[in-house]
Amino acid sequence: MLPCKGCAYHESIPGDAHSRCAYDWMRQDPEGLVGMFKTVSPQTAKWFRFPFNYDPTWGPSECAQRSETRDPEKIAKPNPWTDLLSLLR
Repeated sequence: MLPCKGCAYHESIPGDAHSRCAYDWMRQDPEGLVGMFKTVSPQTAKWFRFPFNYDPTWGPSECAQRSETRDPEKIAKPNPWTDLLSLLR
């Protein structure tokens, strides 16, 4: 289970019980993003759409970018494509 509770980059998706991560993985840590998926089983991967729409229960137990404070320089810029992906189930 991902340690998202209390993380500054953890966000709720309006109208959904799942979460999204506001951290800019593609710009800041693309290798870390790939590493997140390597620890998820293939069966779980079809439900685990990190960082767009995911349930922390299905993720790995660690996150290298977990933080108590939010750095504005590390927030993903609004993108209509990622917003659309967050709505898909």
